[in-house]
Amino acid sequence: MSQTWGGEVLRTTYREVVRDGAVPTVRPVGERVVGLLGETGREAACAELSVRGSSLLQDAEVSTGLEGLSRATATLERVRLRLACEAAERGLHTIDGFGLVDWLALRCPDQEARQVRDLARVAMASREAVHEPLLRGVLNGGMTVARAATVHRALSRIRRAITAEEYAQAVALLADAACNPLFDDKDLARIIAELLRRCLPEKDHDDRRRSRHQLRDVHESNLAGGTVKRIIVTFGDDADYEAVRAILTSPLAAPASKEERAATGEPDLRTPGNRRYDALMTVIRRGVAGTAGQPTTPKATLVVTLDWETLRRQLLETRGRQPGCGSTLEGASVSAESIRRLACEADIIPLVLGGPSEILDQGRRRRLVTPGQRLRLAARDRACTIPGCTVPATWCDAHHVVPWALGGASDLSNYALLCPRHHTWVHDRGLSATVDELGVRWHLR
Repeated sequence: MSQTWGGEVLRTTYREVVRDGAVPTVRPVGERVVGLLGETGREAACAELSVRGSSLLQDAEVSTGLEGLSRATATLERVRLRLACEAAERGLHTIDGFGLVDWLALRCPDQEARQVRDLARVAMASREAVHEPLLRGVLNGGMTVARAATVHRALSRIRRAITAEEYAQAVALLADAACNPLFDDKDLARIIAELLRRCLPEKDHDDRRRSRHQLRDVHESNLAGGTVKRIIVTFGDDADYEAVRAILTSPLAAPASKEERAATGEPDLRTPGNRRYDALMTVIRRGVAGTAGQPTTPKATLVVTLDWETLRRQLLETRGRQPGCGSTLEGASVSAESIRRLACEADIIPLVLGGPSEILDQGRRRRLVTPGQRLRLAARDRACTIPGCTVPATWCDAHHVVPWALGGASDLSNYALLCPRHHTWVHDRGLSATVDELGVRWHLR
């Protein structure tokens, strides 16, 4: 490695000092390199002083300056990698009694710990000729050191499971993919995952899954002397992670709709993090039963509505089919015959209108909504009752329009479904509403 790099620097130095056919005395390579890097540092300091007057720059100059800085930074990172590779080849870290990571960390204080580890990994990999495609990809500007380190981590996992020839092919394949500008980090991750799946024995996959499962953890990490609370979750299974991520990217975490903002007259000032928090808490609260009679979320339950006479005719008439149909909470039509056939299923709840049923008006006997009341509210309101809000009934709270503490009854005529965010919003503003057989109309203005 040192001979190749030294020869390249020597040739570059020779070309740079040739002027009009005259070849002056060439300074030693080391002196030349140190001198050029010193000049680079002085030029960078001058640039830092100059940019303090950035308010006087034109738009194009700001853009060009950033682009030039990016190119210069990438060039210096390649220089850093070359020097790190030379240090690894010579074993300079062992002379000082350090590991390569610690040795580099002392000499590259501007680098974060992850960056130093990546640099050390690629530098150590460069000592083997088989990794030449990977190193060449970085030095030619095709990929970053971080991406090269990611590829090498994957390669190190499959190396013992394949032959030397297959390993060389895998290095070339992944190096080529990592240098392809059409592949972003997600694409590269999929390629690596597929390679690991094909190359690693099933036992290794099982061992890895078991090891990850043991890493599952939930712990508190409070800030500011405990005044700011944090709970940190470490997932031990991809399915668990995806389940939580599905909540954080669901409509529950979406910004307020245009119609909702128009109805409330207020913008949605929540940050993306605020919205994800609200979505997660909505699911957690709906999944935990507060007291006896408080249902957990019935999101897997199909609720269909139809009038009592239609269902009674279907129950009595065993031959032929009587007309009539019901509807789901989402508004889809379901024939009465289908409802009769499905009524025995545990996840089908027929909400029969006009027939004998449990008492739905509780007055002041109970404070919390009953399961039967919740079903009726879902059938009536179908979603959060704030105009424009589309959070479905299964994720909503039952709100006393006239507060219980002020004498409000636990009757359907005093309930309105509200999503958790609007439930808080309504309480904060002390809003009132009119509830009748047609639904809920909030007095927003």
